Amino acid sequence: MKLGVTTTIVALAAVASTCLNALPLPVQSRAAVPDVYNIDVTNLYPEDAVFDKARNLFYQSNLWKGRVSVWNVNDGSHFNLLIPGVSSDGSGDQQMAGLSVNGAGNKLFAVAKNSAAFRFDSGQRPDGTDSFHRFNLPVNANSAPAWSVGLNGVQTQFQQQTGTLPFGPVASAQDGQDNSYVVFALGMPAIAKVSANGQSITPFFSEESNGSQRPGYTGVAYIPEDNVLVAFGGPRPLTAFDLNDPNPSGIAVQLTGDNFGSVDGSEKLHPIRVGGKTNLFGAKAPNAYRFQSNDRWRTASVKSSTRSEFGSNSLTVVTEANFNGQQEVYGGGAYFGEGAHGGRTQFPLYRIYNLL
Repeated sequence: MKLGVTTTIVALAAVASTCLNALPLPVQSRAAVPDVYNIDVTNLYPEDAVFDKARNLFYQSNLWKGRVSVWNVNDGSHFNLLIPGVSSDGSGDQQMAGLSVNGAGNKLFAVAKNSAAFRFDSGQRPDGTDSFHRFNLPVNANSAPAWSVGLNGVQTQFQQQTGTLPFGPVASAQDGQDNSYVVFALGMPAIAKVSANGQSITPFFSEESNGSQRPGYTGVAYIPEDNVLVAFGGPRPLTAFDLNDPNPSGIAVQLTGDNFGSVDGSEKLHPIRVGGKTNLFGAKAPNAYRFQSNDRWRTASVKSSTRSEFGSNSLTVVTEANFNGQQEVYGGGAYFGEGAHGGRTQFPLYRIYNLL
């Protein structure tokens, strides 16, 4: 039978398709970029998430159990990083809050807050134990912190200086020398500076409380090309600190673009490189936000996006992800109302559209 040109092309395409489908493909190449990506870890309840691009891992803070969950995107495997004195069955004295990775990508930092800090009743403990930890990357299930430090001493220093005790540490960021900046969400807006070796912990900045239930900063990020630190939430959406200044003071970042509205409900803030430039991505349910600046964070433009799921998942974080070689951002939540033993087996990350 003589084939026409069109018929021949179709036949060849079918053969080529069959051959290609028979080839073994990398795991990430077998599916399109997912709209929903599930982390299958029972009772994970993550308050924060950081994506390790070099290793294709998600690090997530298991809030109630005070541990770090490590999820491998390549094969769906999972293990936990345990911290002596912090990790528990969900009834411990501390909970896991914020996570961050330094610029070199070889250190993971974890902030642990007292389990009674956010109770907002007679059981609240402003003076309860808080701590900060560093892991060297890469990690495995047997990895222990390279160092761990308590934060109560620097909280007392703030109180002696200002008359107010900051508490409820929730996030950290690292500068170009791996100094860490830990932010406190309760009591008053305050930032503690921890040296790269963990041996020095000093007050970096604080300002007067506005009297709200959660007056402090809820997130923090470092922008390496500008040498600027930016805090999220508390007295205003963004507060910048120019680290070129020997005595940095808070700069109220002026916002343009989409309306940010009230700071109530602000959560984590993470830096993500987009087109060679650091952008900041924050969460305030039910919205995810992207902040961009061209003047070293004196001003910033705002773009927001949401999904219906962000109204019920206790949205806490916008994280980078890379599926099939494509950079995307996803939103994750902690489902706070379910408690430590709610029994949830899947914790979805939802793709956020129109932010990149």
